[in-house]
Amino acid sequence: MKIQTIVSDITHDDLVNLFATATEGSPFFDVKKRKTDYYGTPLENEGDCREDTWAKVLLAGKPVYVYDYYAEDADEFYGDLPHLWRPKHEAMRYELTLEDIRKGLERALSSQSEVSKYARDLMDEDDIINFDLTEAESLLQYIVFGEVIYG
Repeated sequence: MKIQTIVSDITHDDLVNLFATATEGSPFFDVKKRKTDYYGTPLENEGDCREDTWAKVLLAGKPVYVYDYYAEDADEFYGDLPHLWRPKHEAMRYELTLEDIRKGLERALSSQSEVSKYARDLMDEDDIINFDLTEAESLLQYIVFGEVIYG
């Protein structure tokens, strides 16, 4: 018997919770968007936090860039996402789309590891307090790298 997990309807709040928790205080992760706007579409409003902007970019069908500051050079990358060594930042940059997040969450929920619990904690709106930095960093690693690399 095969059981398949399907993730649908990722919301703005889901993305904000994931990114805010995974990047605030993280020594190795940061997220950025392109400096130019997309086809004139305003994606930033006054008062938006950075995570709001990242969520809007993703929900508009555009990628954000996850920076891995623990990568030491161009040869140190993980997973299958498009990546590029950024010497200026001394970091590996991964291109991340909403579809990548959906697939990563499905893999996480189907896994037999603790990352499955982390994905459920993110999705549980009534108990989001359990979703902390350690869980968020691990889940984002699983989404970006396909595995948890940094403990």
